Amino acid sequence: MSDGEWGIKQALIIAIVGGFLFPLAIILILPHTNAEEKEYIEKGVLTRCFVETVVSINNKQQVSVVYTDANGKQVRAKGVLNKHVTAGEYVDAYVLASKPNEVFYPASKFWKIAFFVIAGLIAVGSWIPLIFMLRKGKIDNLAEQARAMNRKWND
Repeated sequence: MSDGEWGIKQALIIAIVGGFLFPLAIILILPHTNAEEKEYIEKGVLTRCFVETVVSINNKQQVSVVYTDANGKQVRAKGVLNKHVTAGEYVDAYVLASKPNEVFYPASKFWKIAFFVIAGLIAVGSWIPLIFMLRKGKIDNLAEQARAMNRKWND
């Protein structure tokens, strides 16, 4: 195998990592994140929150919001928001009775679907080099057999 050529081992490694380990990691991580989101949506109360301050650090936002609870008191809370917001903006978020100092804004369905589509494309796409290598090997094997038969007939 010359430099720049792909071998069956490299294609197999890509297929195993991208087509098996990557989806497995996603399957193991998602139940935890979905459980937290599900808890907020099922047990929480949807409330209108005013974004008071936004501090961006390394492209992550630390958000402080103010909302009015059931008793009419204004509560300052940390925002766990799955979107970028600006100070002065209003967002609808979920508040749990057990965590009144934290509000949760779930990710939109569009971004969830986009994530699964991209992850699926990576998983399926990682098998393509292996398929091409196996196909190339089969074609090379057939070509070698044809050359052998041609030599046999010419002798």
